[in-house]
Amino acid sequence: MTRFKLLLLLIFALNLGYTQEKEFNSAIVKVNKYVEGSLVTPYSDQEVPLVIFIMDAGAINRDGNDRMSKNDTFKQLAYELAKSGIATYRYDKRLFKMDGLGIKEHEISFDHYIEDVKSIVNYFNKNKNYNKIIIAGHGQGSLIGMIAAQNKADAFISIAGNAKSIDEVIVEQIAKQAPGLDKSAAIAFKQLKESGRATGYEPALESIFRYNLQPFMRSWLQYDPSYEISQLEIPILIIHGDKDIQVELSQAEKLKESAPQAEYLIVNNMNHILKEIKADRLENQKSYNESWRKIMPEVLNGIANFVNQ
Repeated sequence: MTRFKLLLLLIFALNLGYTQEKEFNSAIVKVNKYVEGSLVTPYSDQEVPLVIFIMDAGAINRDGNDRMSKNDTFKQLAYELAKSGIATYRYDKRLFKMDGLGIKEHEISFDHYIEDVKSIVNYFNKNKNYNKIIIAGHGQGSLIGMIAAQNKADAFISIAGNAKSIDEVIVEQIAKQAPGLDKSAAIAFKQLKESGRATGYEPALESIFRYNLQPFMRSWLQYDPSYEISQLEIPILIIHGDKDIQVELSQAEKLKESAPQAEYLIVNNMNHILKEIKADRLENQKSYNESWRKIMPEVLNGIANFVNQ
């Protein structure tokens, strides 16, 4: 090969790499002292839609990972949607700011999470670079999102969200996994609702009812997802996978009953983190720490079509 041809090939390769890097732009955006996240935008001279992602319960960061696992679900989702001309904002929940701001566990409520989403919507509404704003919540984020979306967003997406209140969900799960403890949990939840404090519960339930967590649980209890989604007067998309081992498919069916006008996307062989599972429960569990797994294309197409319609 002549030196001239080798030079041309090198230039072509460099240009190809540059084009691939320029498929989208990513920047850190701080909305306020509680909220900081990643804004991913397609390269476009026109206004584009913006999807705000809300993570699941616990210390799940903006990418969809926690300390014990790395699946990069929402990082992948953001990059893939940018290729379809859709901007996204995903952020770390307020609990990630606790140490830096001197916030104690008992000082955080479910309502704070809702307020944070509303603040994000207000922030980007002032930006004027987006032709519509869609809120998308995953797991616990589904309930947060459907409440925050009321009178705020142009559309709402529920991803693997529950239809029942959190006390019903937890009691049912305990009844299946540790029969007998469910009665203690039910009593503790009743005490939380009626007196604001739960006492005398079984020690095995400490992770749910520990003293400093009870204010948050009590604030979470007051919301019923089936009712909240029924109050939305905007387009709704409900997404669920039939291999979800965290939230049963029946929850999506109940959400659909409460919002019959909603679009409904059930993806075969998809688990809670939007990845394909063909084998058993072990493969499902292992996938939470396998970032090489890709988002199922049905989810990407479903969200893109819903957002762009």
